[in-house]
Amino acid sequence: MDIETLKKNMAFTKGIILQIEGSDLFTFADKLVKDTASKVEQRIKAENKPDELLTRQQVGKMLGVTLSTLWRWDNNGVLTAIRIGNKVRYRYSDIEATITKKG
Repeated sequence: MDIETLKKNMAFTKGIILQIEGSDLFTFADKLVKDTASKVEQRIKAENKPDELLTRQQVGKMLGVTLSTLWRWDNNGVLTAIRIGNKVRYRYSDIEATITKKG
């Protein structure tokens, strides 16, 4: 019986003793570590949005504050806005940092 069959039918694994060579164990461990690292890296990339720019309306809704509060925070250095032409944007990473610092 191969390993894939065992994985699919966990009921058959009770009481099974496997004999494996050391090189096979190292190969398995290496694959397991690489697969896990890849999954963690993908999760971090999916959750991390450091360069995403948000509008004033999005930030206000996210933080539960008015646009005038955002303006005041920008003037007081609490949360720095980015100006692109006549548009105002906020970095997601700056918002996270401010929340973490405040909370």
